[in-house]
Amino acid sequence: MEGSLEAAGVAVSARLAHPRVLLLIPSYAKQGLDSQVQENLHPTMDYYSLQRSLNADLADYRSVDESRSLLVRCARLAGRDAGLAALGFVNRKQYHVIFSNGENVSIPLAALLTTVRSRPGHALIGHHLSTPKKKTLLRVLRGKMDRVFVYAKTQMDYATQTLGFRPEQIELIAFHADHRFYSPEVAEGAAYICSAGLEWRDYPTLIEAVTGMDIEVRLAAASPWSKHRNETEDRVLPPNVSARRCSYHELRDLYAGSRLVVVPLYENDFQAGVTTILEAMAMGKAVIATRTTGQGDVITHGENGLYVPPSDAQALRAAIKSLLESPQEAERLGAAARKTIEEQMTLDHWTSRIVSGVDACRR
Repeated sequence: MEGSLEAAGVAVSARLAHPRVLLLIPSYAKQGLDSQVQENLHPTMDYYSLQRSLNADLADYRSVDESRSLLVRCARLAGRDAGLAALGFVNRKQYHVIFSNGENVSIPLAALLTTVRSRPGHALIGHHLSTPKKKTLLRVLRGKMDRVFVYAKTQMDYATQTLGFRPEQIELIAFHADHRFYSPEVAEGAAYICSAGLEWRDYPTLIEAVTGMDIEVRLAAASPWSKHRNETEDRVLPPNVSARRCSYHELRDLYAGSRLVVVPLYENDFQAGVTTILEAMAMGKAVIATRTTGQGDVITHGENGLYVPPSDAQALRAAIKSLLESPQEAERLGAAARKTIEEQMTLDHWTSRIVSGVDACRR
């Protein structure tokens, strides 16, 4: 199988016969989106933006399902992430760099790379390095990881101070929003507030905070990535609170029609909630978010949004009331939030930083 990318189910670049970068994407990459993106019905997926900029090949779970490699099939028994790592390993000689969007793929890939004398460069997104079950593996395998991109300073500090990564191996970058898809829209008569996402969401505290308030609250309690339980299910919601799933363009419409966006979070030490925060900021909305140990690198309190303490329904209720009673302040925060995105956190910024880091670890 090694040397046959089509047989491995890898999407081969048409521009280069021997592309130098392979992207390992731990999901089923969405296909046929070009027309939806052009019609502004769907955001650009970040892995496609990265693939175009790097002129890279892309492998995903579909590639694993289609692979005829014995190693990939055996690894697949341990899960799709292990299978994806094996797929990268068996094709390693065709690439200067292998990039994976997550340590759940990069850990088994690094383990496989210990079995060979020469290897490609290895770059990855480190979403949550500080979970206890990863500690020993990351300390042992860090020498097979050349560049680790992290989204929170807490994760950068943990990687260097606890895991033993060299400072030059770790790069702190901002996450992103597709600023072209999520852009300010005029919504006449906005009469509700909203929240979205699922990972580490403290919806019980938000529900407690808004119970009895004269404001409709709409929750888009879903995520394509998170394994966290939806705490709005099997719960009797107050009359002013509703919860449902939304498509991307429905989510954008939800943001557009809201007076402000709330992102309630349980205490954690990484950038949980950042996707919703940045999407809402890109829409020019005032955002109220829980300031956790890991969520402190995006909002500057009082300048482009508000932070409240974890699990504090009273403080959250007060913050919501203050912005509802002062629409001019909400508008000011929303405008500053959009400016933050445009200057630092667009999809283009993210792609450029990843490309630069990947280039630096080419072999």
